[in-house]
Amino acid sequence: MTYPIETERLIIRLSDVGIAPATLDYFSRNRSFFENVEAERDDIYYTLDYQKKLMAFEMKKIESGLSAYYYAFLKDDPGRIAASVTFINIRNAPYYSTTFGYDVDEKLQGQGIATETVRASIDDVIKNHNIHRIEARVLPDNDVSIHILEKLGFIYEGIEKSSILLKGSFRDHKRYAYINEAFIY
Repeated sequence: MTYPIETERLIIRLSDVGIAPATLDYFSRNRSFFENVEAERDDIYYTLDYQKKLMAFEMKKIESGLSAYYYAFLKDDPGRIAASVTFINIRNAPYYSTTFGYDVDEKLQGQGIATETVRASIDDVIKNHNIHRIEARVLPDNDVSIHILEKLGFIYEGIEKSSILLKGSFRDHKRYAYINEAFIY
């Protein structure tokens, strides 16, 4: 693994306690925007102490091979996070699969940051974890995320009824999957 990953506009880093101030800034800045599509978070989440502990936890999950957490910084603003991508439940044989999600700074929507970050992160997780299948869940009315998933080659598989708790109620989600056709068993 060679990190950070560089793309045309981004520097993508794995979780590290040293980026905790940047993660705090990112999630605080986008708190009200992300609340519409992500699980509820307590106020303590938006503290530097919690972000440091979260980064340490994420680092352990990365080291164990169970998860991968990527944070994308713009090359022209390298101290500020533009997007994040999370792969959880990385499973080996017989599944060779993972579940992923992503978010992008509200002010950077519509600039291709999500596509660029997700594409690079998928390439990296496939290479380093020998992944065959990546699953994603998206709210049925989130047309922007649906478009990004489809542009990246994800295939719609159906509706998951009452699948994720958001704002106090379980919400239906569309499930998409990306199949790594180059997978070698």
